[in-house]
Amino acid sequence: MTKIVTIYNQKGGVGKTTLAVNLAHGLARSGKAVTLMDLAEPPCCHQWFRLPADGSAQRWLKGEEVPRYGTRVGGLYVLTGYRPGVEELMSGKMEVLTPEAVRRERFDALGGDVVVVDGYRYEWKVEEALLRLSDVVLIPHDGGTPLDSTNGTLGECMELRRGGWQGRFYLVGQVERVGDVERLVAIGERADGVVLLTRNERMRKRRTAFETPRVARVMVEYHNLCMWLEKEGCQER
Repeated sequence: MTKIVTIYNQKGGVGKTTLAVNLAHGLARSGKAVTLMDLAEPPCCHQWFRLPADGSAQRWLKGEEVPRYGTRVGGLYVLTGYRPGVEELMSGKMEVLTPEAVRRERFDALGGDVVVVDGYRYEWKVEEALLRLSDVVLIPHDGGTPLDSTNGTLGECMELRRGGWQGRFYLVGQVERVGDVERLVAIGERADGVVLLTRNERMRKRRTAFETPRVARVMVEYHNLCMWLEKEGCQER
């Protein structure tokens, strides 16, 4: 069965698309067959690949057999998001994704190993349907992310788990200083683990800063995140 990995936070501008694109790219480079599905509002994944925002992701979920866009990375395909035109915005007649359209069989019909979803926002029923189908939810949090939005996202995942959801969810935090580790571990206390990303070479060498057992892995490259996800992140609870 195809694994669904959703990148999600209630707040936009927290690195959701960057994480989704790099994760999909890294998984494809490791030999996985990957579809990157852009359900973000507004969509951004198409800009990374210079593709049209024609709503192929939404159309696929609604049942249309639309072709996926290929990329220069073997095994990586893209279903782009929907960016309404001026006339649609003025008239208010825009395509809307409904919870009923978010069905497991439409993800499985894509084939391949993994579908990476740049998560939907603004309509809770759609968000809930998407999260409920996800095998893994990654919740990005950086220094500029409002704590309320991340806590709200963690709370949504906890509520789904109480309702029987069997997926796993992780906080993905960016670390620049030692103090960031303790702060992120505290924020991600309700998650299944905390994944720390850092570009600071000195921080990576300070192993003692990362000895807390709730930190799943400290890494500097998205490629390392992909390897961790394959080996540990997608394991059954």
